[in-house]
Amino acid sequence: MLGPLFGGAVTAAAGGLTMLLLRSAVQLRTLPERLLEWLLLYVPLDLFEKGLQQFGFDAKRYALYATALGLLAAVTALATAVLIRRWTNLQILALGAGLWLAIMLFILPLTGAGVFATGLIDGTWPAVLGYFAVCLVFAAALIVVRVMLALSSPETYISRPRPGRRAVVVALGSALVALVSTYVLEVAPPWASVTPLRIRDPQEPVPSGGFAPPPPDPDPVNPVASDAPVAGPAPATAYADADTTPVFADPRPARPLKRDKDGAVLPSGRRKGELTDLITSNDDFYVITKNAGGDPILDARTWRLRIDGLVEQSIELDYPSLRALPPVDVTKTLECISNFVAKCDLAPYGCDLISTARWRGVRLVDLLKLAGGAQAEATYLAVVSADEYTSALPIELALDPDVLLVYEMNGEVLPREHGYPARLLVPGRYGMKNPKWVVALRPMRGEFVDWYGQRNWSKEGRVQTMTRIDVPTPGATLLPGDYNIAGVAYAGDHGLGKVEYSTDDGRSWQQAELLEAPAGSDSWVRWIGQFTLRPGTQMTLVSRATDSSGVVQVKDFSLPQPDGSAGWHAVEVRAAQV
Repeated sequence: MLGPLFGGAVTAAAGGLTMLLLRSAVQLRTLPERLLEWLLLYVPLDLFEKGLQQFGFDAKRYALYATALGLLAAVTALATAVLIRRWTNLQILALGAGLWLAIMLFILPLTGAGVFATGLIDGTWPAVLGYFAVCLVFAAALIVVRVMLALSSPETYISRPRPGRRAVVVALGSALVALVSTYVLEVAPPWASVTPLRIRDPQEPVPSGGFAPPPPDPDPVNPVASDAPVAGPAPATAYADADTTPVFADPRPARPLKRDKDGAVLPSGRRKGELTDLITSNDDFYVITKNAGGDPILDARTWRLRIDGLVEQSIELDYPSLRALPPVDVTKTLECISNFVAKCDLAPYGCDLISTARWRGVRLVDLLKLAGGAQAEATYLAVVSADEYTSALPIELALDPDVLLVYEMNGEVLPREHGYPARLLVPGRYGMKNPKWVVALRPMRGEFVDWYGQRNWSKEGRVQTMTRIDVPTPGATLLPGDYNIAGVAYAGDHGLGKVEYSTDDGRSWQQAELLEAPAGSDSWVRWIGQFTLRPGTQMTLVSRATDSSGVVQVKDFSLPQPDGSAGWHAVEVRAAQV
């Protein structure tokens, strides 16, 4: 029994190591990652909260480890049973093929990748061949273990003294071919399924429909603009300056992240007890990601934006073409829907999942026009990211000229942790509607249920009006005297009407002064007021905001799920004994 059990563990480990190799080489997501995201759909919210309270930032990492160990245990048990029952080599090869079919027909559709990975944008064939390689390695390892057990004890383990080596060679050889093919198809796919579109002159809008394929580039990675005429209305080159070879700026290395129950969280780098900066630096901007196993690492040289679905002509746009289109600059605040706006001590990240930056990008409606525009029957736009994250926008919102696909942040190329090469910015919506690592835009009929929608979060994702007290520090003990109270307030694209603060736990209110005009139509403002702390007293400072339409911020506290947190932020201070 120990021999088959040990052999089963070795076999399971071989398959697991192959998945890790593919995850590192071609970013093929492992089965534990896929299964974990699916399982989290059914975990009750109270269990989420308990995990967060007990394990903090590491909750989802531990969940991923547990899922991986559970899968390894199940595969080990399966392999052990096969060895004990003395399956033949042919039966083992059939088992490998059956496991692959199970992945293609059940696991991938459950995790949103579609049958045979047809729901993926760029990774269909790498996923098909990659998981096939994993199953072949598993089968080959199982055959090798079977052979070794048979040779060590043929009289007790198997009736045949010579189990044969052809099956081992076939399985390992096929696995090697599948691995190499996976790498080739991921790095340099030999075909394109839609028309590649390159922008020659950013001042000339592209006509709707009637696209003619552009001439091939001598260098597909760094194409050089050509002055040759182009047949039909389709543009031919990717760059505004025909004499300039495109420059692909690489972003800085991604910042290390801590993990929480929903992925990874890195709160903003706000200094406690100090008023936050009007513009958050890239190093201090908060970070959220769902990917417990690591974020996608994309290269602008090979990145393509696919625009398909209900458009006149499906196209692909490369990175230089994106940057050749007329740029739009905007200052916008992003807030995660998981951000707490009151009772900040309930979460490790508190009230710090909100930041503001200056962005540069292209209007989404202009990108859709490149494909002839969304058809009249389109009702939703599906936005697809490289990590298989999806976001749904009603088509009316998608056509809003303030919705941008951005490629710069605070004057730098978009950082990797913020979606390099391109991410979406949607006015007045939580970060969940502003996906990163965007690779596809797809107008479609009917309502599209996106990644967060599948988890029963808000479908609209509209931000709620909030305020936060940055100064003074919560729980501070201060000498009696006069002090400032200051913080930030945000009402999305509704705009702020006023900010008020109370020094007596909300029984009376004073209007705060805004330190500067809003930096953008969808950005926070900084406010300030004054209060006097008298000897021997304790004060509860409270803030609230009213948007430009006169709606006052919700008073009662609520947790973030499903519509975002609500409540008035309160800070207690007391006078020091003198």
